[in-house]
Amino acid sequence: MSFTETKRREIRKYLLRKIDEDDPLLIGKVSDAFGISPTSVRRYLTTETGAGHIESSKENACGYQLKTTCISHSYKLSELSEFDDDLAFEDASFVLPESREALRIWEYGLTEIFNNAISHSGGSKSKVFIEKNHLYTSVSISDDGVGIFTNIVDAMKRSGINNPQIRDAIVELYKGKFTSMPGKHSGEGIFFTMQLFDKMAIISDGNILRRGYEGSPSIIKSHLISYAQKISKTGTVVIMKLENDTAKNITEILNRFSNTDEGFTKTRIPVLEACLDREPVSRSQARRICTRLEKFKEVELDFQKIDFMGQGFADEMFRVFHNEHPEIILTPTNMTADVNNMYLCTIHNKVMS
Repeated sequence: MSFTETKRREIRKYLLRKIDEDDPLLIGKVSDAFGISPTSVRRYLTTETGAGHIESSKENACGYQLKTTCISHSYKLSELSEFDDDLAFEDASFVLPESREALRIWEYGLTEIFNNAISHSGGSKSKVFIEKNHLYTSVSISDDGVGIFTNIVDAMKRSGINNPQIRDAIVELYKGKFTSMPGKHSGEGIFFTMQLFDKMAIISDGNILRRGYEGSPSIIKSHLISYAQKISKTGTVVIMKLENDTAKNITEILNRFSNTDEGFTKTRIPVLEACLDREPVSRSQARRICTRLEKFKEVELDFQKIDFMGQGFADEMFRVFHNEHPEIILTPTNMTADVNNMYLCTIHNKVMS
């Protein structure tokens, strides 16, 4: 069977993704996905090994691992100012992917997160750790400061929010437009960085904000916390991951949530993550999400991976808040039939029997 170069590239990328996931059914899944024989899959494995993209591994269930280059840089934050926020990108640029769009995304993300370490962490040291293989590049930025979630809780107290907790701080980061330094920053950087990368996580004091990580939340948390502890035992660790040949366009993504006339007017909230990996059931969960939503004109509530929505959550979100702010467009997405049924009952002011 003869494939076009485009099809062969798709097979290779899928193969690398399965190796990255350490899928024990690697050969069978690639074979089924593309209708090729196990022998053909093994030929692809041989080719990728010869090209230096993968190597055999006795530790991994799939028998292979991506061949990875690792580089790190350390910084004394006391010697840096807000004018040095591009330093991490400059030091990493020689190893980052060469595609224009990937570089633009990395420049945005590294500059935003490194600036946070300089301006907000209150720490003395920061470390940038870069891992690159043929499929993706991952960059971790750590500091030894007070911790991003603690920092935001303190800022919430100063702004007059009553008794804020770490979970409130995490939800505010998912929403955007909250900053501990309103005179200098808009609170948009982390929100937009989350939208740009394939995967992103922020770990601080055993708490996690994450986007793009699939699988069991408990396993993901265990993995990310373990990873963060290897880099830094205090402060904050931010992990960003992007495929090297990404098709993402930074301008298109930023324009989804902002416009030149009004700025950052739309937000997207992953409901499961904003509810700390619990089903959205209670009014308190909804109230936490609704706090400061009046700063936006449009709100997308992403119900992906949620099978059940409680009546209290739905009523507070889609009736109470909507009645108080009818000018704000609330758009639920990725709803299952059961979640959609609760939503429809709520907006029609019906009570489930």
